[in-house]
Amino acid sequence: MASVIAHSMKQLSGWFLGTVLLLGSASVATAQRVAADFEQLATDGATAIQERRYADALQLYSVAATQRPAEPMVWLGAGVAAYMLGRDAVAETSLVAALRLNPRLIEAALLLGDLQYRGGRLREAIVTYETAAKQSPKARGLNEKLEAWRREAGFADRLYESRGAHFRVLFDGPKDDALARRAVEMLEAAYWRVGDKLTAYPPQTITVVLYTLQQFRDVTRAPEWAGGVYDGRIHIAVGGALERLDELENMLAHEFTHAVVAMLGGRNVPQWLNEGLATALEPGGDEWARDVLQANAVRLPLPDLHAGFGRLAGAHVHVAYAQSAAAVRRLIELRGPSGIVALLEDLQNGVPFESAFHQRMALRYEEFQTMMSRR
Repeated sequence: MASVIAHSMKQLSGWFLGTVLLLGSASVATAQRVAADFEQLATDGATAIQERRYADALQLYSVAATQRPAEPMVWLGAGVAAYMLGRDAVAETSLVAALRLNPRLIEAALLLGDLQYRGGRLREAIVTYETAAKQSPKARGLNEKLEAWRREAGFADRLYESRGAHFRVLFDGPKDDALARRAVEMLEAAYWRVGDKLTAYPPQTITVVLYTLQQFRDVTRAPEWAGGVYDGRIHIAVGGALERLDELENMLAHEFTHAVVAMLGGRNVPQWLNEGLATALEPGGDEWARDVLQANAVRLPLPDLHAGFGRLAGAHVHVAYAQSAAAVRRLIELRGPSGIVALLEDLQNGVPFESAFHQRMALRYEEFQTMMSRR
C-alpha cells in the first residue's frame, strides 16, 4: 500500500496547486463569486501539504471547508492531512465527504479503502476499491491491492478466532488452536512490556492473522525474507511455529511495536526509526543487531533507509535492520525512550523530521548520521 499512497501523494501535490491556480483565475474573472480568504486558505493548505506540514494543512482545510463545504478538493485536502497524521476518524469523514461530492476522486478512494482495511472492515474496503475501479480502471496499484484483499477475504471466511484483552487472533482451524492461544499470551506480554517501555498502549483491539508460509505469500505479497507484516493488521507466517516459539515471540513483538509507532507517529515516520524500534524492542533484539553488525562490514547510509526495506538486496536486509536497531539504541542512550516518543509525537503533529530530531535529540541529524557511520 505504501507505493500506492506515495504515488497518490505525488499526484495530489500537483492537483492541489493546479486547483488553487484555477481558483485564483476564477477569482480574477468573477471576484463576486470567489472569496479572497478562501483562496488564501486553499493556497496555504496546498503549500502545507507539499511541505509535509500536515497539522497546519488540516487546520487550513478544515476552516476552508466551513466556507465552501461543496468543494470536494477541500475535503480531500483535509482527508490527506488527517491520514498522514494518523487521525483516522477525521480522515475518513473528510474522504467520504470528498467522494460524495466527486465520486471520481481516485486519491480519496485509495486512502478511504486503506483506512477501512486498517480498521478491520475488509468488506467495506473491497467495495470502496471496486467502486473506484469502475471509475478509474487503470489507476496505479488499485487492482493489485483489490485482488489481494479479495484473496484475504476468501481466506478469512474460514478462519477461527481466539481473543485476548487487546488482541483478536485469527487462525486456520482447530489444529492451530494451541498455537493461537500461545500467540495471544505472547501478544499480551508484548503489549505490557513494549507499552511500559514507551508509556504508550494502543486502545483499540488489534487483529492478528496466522498463516502458513504459502498463505502468507499469497495474501501479503511480502518479500521472500519477510515473516511478518503490519498494515493495520498483524500478519504472521507460522509454519512449524510450535517448534520455534522464541522466533514467533520475536515476530509478534516486532509487528506489535509497529502498531505502537503508528499510533504515536502517524504515517510520516522514517522506516529506519520504525524498524529500529521494532527490532530493538524484540526480546534479544539488541544482541542480534550487534552480532549482525560484527559479522558484516557493509554499512548503509541512514537516509537510504528512510523508505521501505523491500527494495533492498537480500544480503543487505539484515544489515539494514541491525543498523536501524543500533541507531535506535543510541538514541535511547542519548535521550531515553521518552525522547523517542516525543520525536514520534512531533512527527504525528506534522513537524519535519530533521527539525523534530534536532529539537528532541539536541543533535543535528547530519551529526547523528556521522556518529552512526563510525559504529
